[in-house]
Amino acid sequence: MSFRNRPVFDRKHHPRWQDELRSQQLIVACFAVAIALALGIFGATVWSSYYDAHLRQVAEVDGTAFNRDALGTRAGIMASELSATGTELQAQLGGARDDVIKQQLDVINGQLQTLSGDASNSLVLGAFLEHQAPLAGLGVSDNEINAEIARRETRPLRLKLSAITINVLPADAQAGAKPTDAGWTVAEKQANAIMAQLRSGSDFAQLAKDKSSDVATKDKSGLIGWVGQGDAVYGPLFDAAKNAKSGDLVGPVKGSLGYTVLHVDERKAAGPDKVLTRLLDTSGVSAQEYRDFIRDDLLRAKFQGYFANTVIKPDQPQRKIAQILIAPDAQGVPVPKLHLRHILVQPLPGAADQTKATPAQWAAALAKATRIRVEAAKPDANWYELAKQSDDSSNKGRAGDLGMYDPASSTFVKEFKDAVRTLRVGDVSQPVRTSFGYHIIKVVGERITAQDEADKLITELRGHPDEFAALARDNSEDTGTAVNGGEVGWVAHYELPAAQDAAVFALKTPGQVSDPVATQTGTYIYRLLDTSESMKISDSRLQQIKTTGFQRWLDEQKTKSQIWVDPEFAGTPASDSSTTSGTFPQG
Repeated sequence: MSFRNRPVFDRKHHPRWQDELRSQQLIVACFAVAIALALGIFGATVWSSYYDAHLRQVAEVDGTAFNRDALGTRAGIMASELSATGTELQAQLGGARDDVIKQQLDVINGQLQTLSGDASNSLVLGAFLEHQAPLAGLGVSDNEINAEIARRETRPLRLKLSAITINVLPADAQAGAKPTDAGWTVAEKQANAIMAQLRSGSDFAQLAKDKSSDVATKDKSGLIGWVGQGDAVYGPLFDAAKNAKSGDLVGPVKGSLGYTVLHVDERKAAGPDKVLTRLLDTSGVSAQEYRDFIRDDLLRAKFQGYFANTVIKPDQPQRKIAQILIAPDAQGVPVPKLHLRHILVQPLPGAADQTKATPAQWAAALAKATRIRVEAAKPDANWYELAKQSDDSSNKGRAGDLGMYDPASSTFVKEFKDAVRTLRVGDVSQPVRTSFGYHIIKVVGERITAQDEADKLITELRGHPDEFAALARDNSEDTGTAVNGGEVGWVAHYELPAAQDAAVFALKTPGQVSDPVATQTGTYIYRLLDTSESMKISDSRLQQIKTTGFQRWLDEQKTKSQIWVDPEFAGTPASDSSTTSGTFPQG
């Protein structure tokens, strides 16, 4: 009996259907992997896009973080308020206030351009003030927020006014002339006569063109335009007409210059600002988010009051100082410059047109200029005295100082420029004739850069600090103080910008000179003249410090907190996040 062997498949020779099946399975698997990768990439892209648009952190204040959504909401609120105000202003165009309205619209457009940075600043400042408010004993109540929201969401009474004005003084009155009682009587009669004509049916627009003394409105048929409470120019006229109805005549209203007859063209009663409400709704701003924004604004006002009433005192440490100012290089580019003085002698002193002078008058001017030049060229010449003879009233009290002269950008006439090219430091020119008269020119000094000038001056002052006044007179480019040896007077904290404040109050001993302080407006060198640890500040200076010093003080306080702002969204350079936490003084 024989058995046949069982067939054995050769592994190297598969049936074709199995190869095809495996190929299909491999293709399907590859497709599945590719689809999974694509979905993963798509999902990651979508998530990344969503994260960047909504969840990306843009700022953090002492542990409180803000994302793109929070920034977008704050920007939406600010844009809504700005746009609502802009819409109202646009509707007011067409009268004598157009120039003012256009300026206001330009400001709004500028604020809309910087909205992202301003919104970031608003969020950061609000959070910072909220953290610090308990330490200063400050807070904002719900009633205060409610009242402020009601104020912002309400448009006040507005009147569209036209006017006919009768001035007391005639159009050709000399400057400084004062109205007389007789003049007031005549103006009042004229205004009453106009009022009578209008009540008899005369056309207001035509009378305004024919009779009004107000140049700003008469060519517009008397139209002032829309006016509200407290308007800087037309506020008194609004007050006189605020209870009148549309179409009413009001007046004559007595003002500082004369009498005005008013016509109320149109009246818009106080009511809801529907534009603002619609814009806030369109931006998706919730009631609570708007309340948070209002609270931040009110809290800033509370801190401004805290600064004015608690931080700033009438009696404060002060320093009496002198200064030398070196103007910055134009656009930061070093350019060789000459420091010039001149004395001008005109054939027709003070006249706008010297071409009308006779040859004899030119000859007399040359003779005078020649005599002055002889004195001016002496080594010990006192240009402060000599320049008193100058016919250039703009600088005769400053030794004829013309400041730093840049030949490339100077607007001086050709004859003057040609003469300067021939002079070296210390030289005094012969009389130079131009269309303005005869000039005696002196080159006081030269510089390549502002820093070079500062280095040269500080080297001199370190060896001879008592020469500060003389160097200030000859070199300072602050013309207001140079004539007095650079003396500024007494200054208190927050009266100068931060870097200059620090330099001044670092000086302890009278006669001490500071290092140069470089700023955008120039480089300053200070000398301490006197000190007082407690001196009363005049009311005008105190008010100025309260107004301009608040932001400085606020910035100082912020450096004591942990504040980080994404540079992409910062309105100003972000604070250093490594600064240590600080506290407010108790109120």
